[in-house]
Amino acid sequence: MTGQLANQRGGAARWLFIIIIIAAAFFGYQYFKKTPRYALIQFKKAILFSSAETAQRYADFDSIVRSLPDSATLGQPDETVKKRLIYEIDSPHEKSYFAKVKGWSVIRCPIAVTADQASATAQPTPNTSVTLQRLDNEQWVIIAIETP
Repeated sequence: MTGQLANQRGGAARWLFIIIIIAAAFFGYQYFKKTPRYALIQFKKAILFSSAETAQRYADFDSIVRSLPDSATLGQPDETVKKRLIYEIDSPHEKSYFAKVKGWSVIRCPIAVTADQASATAQPTPNTSVTLQRLDNEQWVIIAIETP
């Protein structure tokens, strides 16, 4: 038998090992995409690269606007505040409300997931608390960002 699977020293075992590593990486990534940390990473990436479409996929802006203090909404209707936030994300200029997101430590931040795996709380910076909720498709979305 000639070729890669010939009776060479560990030829078949080498290919089997490579296939196992590739499968483990694939399934590991699929698992990671269903974690709250992945949602935080994607949201931060959306802010850094000014992608409102991605931000809306990983954040529920209706819930975020409802959780904002009056000092941030300036008494404006929720829909107006939501449109302003989405516009700010798409704008390549400095973000006003989301400026602190650029400094979030999303890789090493502590994340507490509830026992029923339905919600989670993360602290990407010492003075910031982010609440996430798990959807039916097992994706996590941000529903509140609380800063002092």
